[in-house]
Amino acid sequence: MQILTVGNQKGGVGKSTFSVHLAFRAAELGYRVLLIDVDEGDLSEVFPEIEENDGTDYLKASHLFTGEIKGRQPRQVYEKIALIEADVDVLDVDDMPLETIEQPRLSLAQLNGNYDFCIIDTPPNLQRRMLGALVASHAVVSPFNISPFSFARMPKLQATIAGVKSQYNPNLNHLGFLANMVNSKSVNEVEALPELREAYGELIFDEAIIARACVATALAQGHAVWHRARSGNQRASAKEMRRACDAVLTRLGFKLMEPLS
Repeated sequence: MQILTVGNQKGGVGKSTFSVHLAFRAAELGYRVLLIDVDEGDLSEVFPEIEENDGTDYLKASHLFTGEIKGRQPRQVYEKIALIEADVDVLDVDDMPLETIEQPRLSLAQLNGNYDFCIIDTPPNLQRRMLGALVASHAVVSPFNISPFSFARMPKLQATIAGVKSQYNPNLNHLGFLANMVNSKSVNEVEALPELREAYGELIFDEAIIARACVATALAQGHAVWHRARSGNQRASAKEMRRACDAVLTRLGFKLMEPLS
C-alpha cells in the first residue's frame, strides 16, 4: 500500500479538495483507496452517511494514533474508496507524547493488504497529527496557493520534511508543490509560476489548478468535478484536476491503466 500525505503548513490551499479528487481518480483507475482525515472532518461532508448509524464501531482517525484498531474497519463510502474519518478525539493527539507520531505507521501496516493506495489529509500546522502522517508515509505532495504567505512557508515545509527524514522516515519522498486555486485573472499569480519553477525546479509541478466554483459544487454533490461536467468551466476544471491527479499518481509510480476488472 502506497501511503501519501497531502500536506502544507498553511490552511486554505485546497488540501482536502485535492485529497478527495485524488481518491476518486485512483479508484476509477481500479485501485483500492483508503482515505484518511486527520484534519477537521471536512471529508465526512463529501461522504455523509446515507442511512442512520447502525451502531457499527468504525475505525476513526484517533485510533490510528492510539493503536486501537482491532475489530474496527474504515467506512466504505464509494466504490473502491474507504474512509477513516476525523473524530473529536483526534484533536487530543496534538497534546500526546511525541512518540505518538510513530503509531500511525504501525496501525496502517495492519491494513496494508486491504488497499493499494492510502491518502492522508492533514491539518495546516506542524503538530503531532501532521508529523504522524509524514512518519507513516512513503511520499508527500503539497498543494499551495500563490501568495506571499505560501511562498514564505515553502522552505519551512522542506525543513520539516528533511527533519522527519533524518529522524524517523529516511524513505519519505517529497513529490513537490502543486499550484492550486490559481486566480487566472491575476497577472501576478500567472507570472509567479514560471519564477517558482525556476527557483524550485522539478519540485513545482507543471500542472496547475485554476480556482473555479464548480469544484466545490461537485464535492458538495458527492462527486469529482469531472463527473457530469457540462459547462465550459466544468470541462476546463475537470481537465486540470484530472491532469494534476495523474501527475501525482505517475510520480508515485502508479500506472494510469484501464480500470481493473
